[in-house]
Amino acid sequence: MPHGNALLYCAANGIANNTNGVGRQTKTLLATLAHHHTRLAAHTGAFTPYLAVPEPGPATWGHDESDLAHARGVVEALGGAVIPLPHDTTRPMWRPATWRGLCDRAALAARDLADRHDHVLAIGADTPFAGLAHHGGDRENLDVLLALFSTTRITERPHPDPDRLAWEEHAIAAANHHPRAWVADIGTFLTDHLRRHYGLHPSRLRRWPSALPLNSPDLTPPTPGEAERVLRAFDIPTGRPIVAAVGRTDHTKGLDLLIEALAPLREDVHLAMIAVPSDDERAALLDIYRRRCTQLRLHATVIGRYDRALPRALAALPATRAMAVPSRGETLANIVFETALWARHHGAVVVAPSIDGFPEQITDGHNGLLYDPATPGALTSALRRALVLTDTQRAALRTAAHRRVVAERCATEHLATLLSGFRRPRHDGPARLVDHPDTGTRTPRSQASTSIRRNPGTAP
Repeated sequence: MPHGNALLYCAANGIANNTNGVGRQTKTLLATLAHHHTRLAAHTGAFTPYLAVPEPGPATWGHDESDLAHARGVVEALGGAVIPLPHDTTRPMWRPATWRGLCDRAALAARDLADRHDHVLAIGADTPFAGLAHHGGDRENLDVLLALFSTTRITERPHPDPDRLAWEEHAIAAANHHPRAWVADIGTFLTDHLRRHYGLHPSRLRRWPSALPLNSPDLTPPTPGEAERVLRAFDIPTGRPIVAAVGRTDHTKGLDLLIEALAPLREDVHLAMIAVPSDDERAALLDIYRRRCTQLRLHATVIGRYDRALPRALAALPATRAMAVPSRGETLANIVFETALWARHHGAVVVAPSIDGFPEQITDGHNGLLYDPATPGALTSALRRALVLTDTQRAALRTAAHRRVVAERCATEHLATLLSGFRRPRHDGPARLVDHPDTGTRTPRSQASTSIRRNPGTAP
């Protein structure tokens, strides 16, 4: 007999590995479940969490057994499980042919859970699981939510991959058509982008803003002494002002643009750049970045692997003047939010282009610095602005950044709101659904005005 509700989160990253920002979103979900499941269940009703992941193993890029063990430990402690999705590991992972098979298997897993639970919410994290929208009307007790964090039109502009573009367009068309398929409203820029370029109907939206586990230990600021010790371990000198950057070796991340922009400032700063290859094809870019730093005679340390302690230390170090985020395209950058928490007391202000989702995150001169990437020399000028800020000005920017993130980006609150918005069985009969005037979506009337708040002192 079916019992209880279930949450099925389908992700290609953040469970058996963690190589990109989408993986960090999965880690956020895991942290939220690990620390706040009881509070969530009290607010939204009891639910069992499950994770679906491409069958992990040595063929998984960046496979980390400790990541997988952590994910299993979180959901199994709550009665759930990690569900492996078989796939042909000889095929490239990041192609629609592979994604189609993964979505079909994830849909089977969702149907199986729907046979065993009163209601299932299946979340497809990002493009690989966008095909779940085609299964949005399969069962009355199964809802599907696409949580897209970007599109090929953003990351591969001006020439998006036609196969990926078709995959995304078909997914949004399916979400518009199926009565129990939805799309997460993670932020203003991406939602407007999906409506304008993909024809997403606003009635299919469910609000679920990009967020952080605000009281997670890895988001608390280290002391200056702790930050210094981490930098020494990576052989990063601290005698000059530091410009820091974190990103994949991917054209869209714009790390090459930052290297060029620092040439006129070579005598003034040290570049500390974490540039992590996301797959074998992009590993060569790491050597290209290093060679170009040498050619331009920059004082630079380029780290080719990701260690969570390093960006935390760089952001909080008093010698760090800027966390540069020079992306050519970005929906919402995790590092902007994270830097606001890490640099609460000392360290970096964020410098980013005034495109895409960055104006959602940063108000120029208030909680960071923006520049127009279409203007020659604008990134260099923005970095100069960061370098000449007084201690008082820099502290004011950091304080404003911290306050904004704490006020707007609590993962527990946003997950509670999302889960409350989906119909679930009630002992006193079915909940009445009411329309949200802003999106046209519907939530139970009995839950429409409820919210979950952080306990005092949980924010860093």
